[in-house]
Amino acid sequence: MSRYKKAEQLVRTLHSELEEEMKLPALSDISEKRLCLLLERIYRFETRCTLKKQKYSEKQCVALRGAIADLLLLLDSFDLKDAIANRNNGSDQQNDMGSVA
Repeated sequence: MSRYKKAEQLVRTLHSELEEEMKLPALSDISEKRLCLLLERIYRFETRCTLKKQKYSEKQCVALRGAIADLLLLLDSFDLKDAIANRNNGSDQQNDMGSVA
């Protein structure tokens, strides 16, 4: 399964878990505009709960925000996980070269 499909499935799964609690709109299509609106709605929900000192599914909200951010980056053709993995490999090679000299 491609990285985009995995990220999309994660967003849909987390969305369905939180849909009732947060009164989220149905997620029929995935677009940049729809994801940005969903992200704003989640931030407003969390802010309102924090100000009113209400309990909510904080860990799932954070996971959903992260999944949406990841999907937005993938829509822009940027795979953050791949970039981080390649960055770490590049820095390890530089450290190895530095220890030889």
